[in-house]
Amino acid sequence: MPGVSQKPVSTLESPSCDGVLPPSLRRDLADINRQYLDLGLDPGLQDDPRFGWSPAVRRCLAGIDPSSRARIAASPFAFFDLVLPASLPDPALDRVEDGDRGLQHDVLPGRLASFAHQVAFLARQLVITSPLASELVLGLSACAQSLLAEARPSEVAELALRPGLICPRWPAHERFWSVLSHAARDGSPVALQWAHCLGLCLFGARDFASPATRPRARRQLRR
Repeated sequence: MPGVSQKPVSTLESPSCDGVLPPSLRRDLADINRQYLDLGLDPGLQDDPRFGWSPAVRRCLAGIDPSSRARIAASPFAFFDLVLPASLPDPALDRVEDGDRGLQHDVLPGRLASFAHQVAFLARQLVITSPLASELVLGLSACAQSLLAEARPSEVAELALRPGLICPRWPAHERFWSVLSHAARDGSPVALQWAHCLGLCLFGARDFASPATRPRARRQLRR
């Protein structure tokens, strides 16, 4: 039928990224997401706020096998939010340490710095090449997009050094991560599409907890 995709279901890509992100950026995003999961599940970073998942979400992610984790990483959005300042940083000011020096594993500070650097420059690339994609993938506001678009490479590198630049998305939404992990284990493109659509519907609900993890309101007893 004219105008209808003739791709078989098994080869269909997620509707949320098809036509928005070119293959090279989808590849880069998958690599960034994979690094984020690997770093966040390292025992030395369990208490790091950049990977501040709830215990239930952390257990869910830790139980995913490597091949399924790779499929999860290929989601059309980042697993973290970027918290950008209102203005570009001043390199002349003293930098604030973010506590990486206190980590037990000598290799972790370097990996974290490299990851933040990659994230900051990927965000800038998305803003310059596709503002719509930067909003879809990273949830960047118009102000954040403008800040990155005007930043020089040295200023982007300074942004990458800021404490609090990266924070987890949906850190307590056990239901979302469970749906995504089960879809990845099944290897079903259709199930993954539904999981991706659920994630897109949750944009802006960073602090939302699943019903099982939300505290129940106490009933007021009538006297």
